[in-house]
Amino acid sequence: MAKSSSAKQWINLRLTHDGVQPGTPLDEPLRFGLQDSKNEVHPGITRPGGSQNFELTLEVSGGREGQPVFRSAFAHGPPAARFVYLSWKREDTHQHPWGWRIKIPLSGIGWAEIRAAEKPDKCLAADVTGRRPHASEAINWQVEPFQNS
Repeated sequence: MAKSSSAKQWINLRLTHDGVQPGTPLDEPLRFGLQDSKNEVHPGITRPGGSQNFELTLEVSGGREGQPVFRSAFAHGPPAARFVYLSWKREDTHQHPWGWRIKIPLSGIGWAEIRAAEKPDKCLAADVTGRRPHASEAINWQVEPFQNS
């Protein structure tokens, strides 16, 4: 079902990750979290067992071809190929500040998933533990209860 470009709505997302660096561990101080458009890293909420949840809200509107377009301070990339980053950022000032970054594509979220998760008490959730930095496989999103912390 296509949406008009003027129709806006919001969905909640939750990403879960154990915080383990995706390659050979860098032996330097790193901040792990959800990367925003200003290149700041926002820590997650630590869960029992040590994994972390990263929760965010995305604005959704209809694109030219009827596909959803996601907007947020955490949405990166062109409208048709938006993604979010989980990043390990070096503590000090560096020419190359990113130790590691994992790209989480939003392209697998269609209108059916949005309709299923558009209520304020629902979210689309994915465990991305073990995802490699340049992975291209789709994310397996699940509808779950949402309690914004």
